[in-house]
Amino acid sequence: MSEQQDALEDLGSSGVLSALAWAGTSAYRRTMEDYDPDTGHDQGWVGTTAHRLFCDRLHRVFSTGKYAVDAPEAAGAGLDAVAAGLFPGEHRKMPIITPGVVTWSDLNQSPGWRCGRWRILLASFVYGESNRIPWPRKSPTKQRVASQGKPDGYVDPHPMLPFGDEFAPSLASIAQAMSEEGEDLDLTSLIAAHSVELEVGIRELYLGRSRLNRGRGEAWYWKHDLLATDFGTPGTGTIPASPGPRPGTPGVQDAPVRLRREVREGNDK
Repeated sequence: MSEQQDALEDLGSSGVLSALAWAGTSAYRRTMEDYDPDTGHDQGWVGTTAHRLFCDRLHRVFSTGKYAVDAPEAAGAGLDAVAAGLFPGEHRKMPIITPGVVTWSDLNQSPGWRCGRWRILLASFVYGESNRIPWPRKSPTKQRVASQGKPDGYVDPHPMLPFGDEFAPSLASIAQAMSEEGEDLDLTSLIAAHSVELEVGIRELYLGRSRLNRGRGEAWYWKHDLLATDFGTPGTGTIPASPGPRPGTPGVQDAPVRLRREVREGNDK
């Protein structure tokens, strides 16, 4: 079984894939509802706001951060707090995950959550550019994640082009940091990458293993489209979120968006 199959099976059976889809839907619904260019909002505001709300929604569904509980049996006592600030009906559609199944696992203060041997970090990108995300130009943390060893059995169909010395210092520091921190060798960090096309309000949301694409190579060893119609099947293309619930993900619904003015996609955050 491939790493991708292992990850999707583990994270699907634990409810994490449904949680990511729900959190992204809720975060972008609120962001686009509040978006108003007349107030001064721009692409940067959309990216930053959606990212923060995505983290907030994941804290809610995973019972982490300010929504953490002392014991699983205490989860029911804080339902009002978990539902506060959500749109009507959103809380009823939130996947139910027993507290403790997913734990907080940040990396260099980059928000992250761990389920078993998988850690998930968030990253935004320019809509339509998921296969060309320039990881070497991202933060040291995102470079570090993309620098993990190749998945077992992976054969690179497009070997990376030679790269200049300008990348060597950052890669050396990444390797040193991994060694010094004694990272769990059984832990694999994945990226949940999210984006929105502002003019028409459609989104992208992928989960995958990022690849340090020096020489502008492929950005992923593998990725899975979390907005695909068939939720349990790894997607290979860009499929806009459908207006209704997705098969296999009861209660997960696309985020309705309301745009006040057409704006163009800006740079990735």
